[in-house]
Amino acid sequence: MPDLSNEEVHALGRSVGLDIQEPELTQVGYSLNAILEAMASIDVPGSNSVEPLPLILHSPEVQDES
Repeated sequence: MPDLSNEEVHALGRSVGLDIQEPELTQVGYSLNAILEAMASIDVPGSNSVEPLPLILHSPEVQDES
């Protein structure tokens, strides 16, 4: 898997509500790419036969201040 670019890391951050800017963007990119590389080397027998569960995030309640 090719490394994620800074633009891709920025887009991933924005997708979860983070606006990552330089110089942190480069550091987050290095860390994220290292994590993805390490995870790619993990092979647990039988793990590919398990159906993943969806991740459900609850948004904070919006309070009416009127």
